[in-house]
Amino acid sequence: GGADPGMDTAATGRELFAAMKSMLRDADRLELDFHTVGYRPTPIDGFPIIGRAEGLSGLYVAVMHSSITLAPAVGLFAAREILDDARDPLLEPYGLTRFAQ
Repeated sequence: GGADPGMDTAATGRELFAAMKSMLRDADRLELDFHTVGYRPTPIDGFPIIGRAEGLSGLYVAVMHSSITLAPAVGLFAAREILDDARDPLLEPYGLTRFAQ
């Protein structure tokens, strides 16, 4: 999962379920009950957007494709920035301002 599910989301769901079953022991009795499609937010340049939105007081943005793996670090960095106004240098390339014209 995680990519474009294509036009036939049911077929994609069945394919992913079959792939998952092939990785499990004694999975032959498992059945797919239902599927849902969720789209991951992926910024246009493929890199995260993390930081304050200039001109909108109180809004902090954290959008990324790989949020499950980056969540612990981004949560820590965001908390420090929101609470202490201390932006981690690692976040510099990922500000929302890079899209400003």
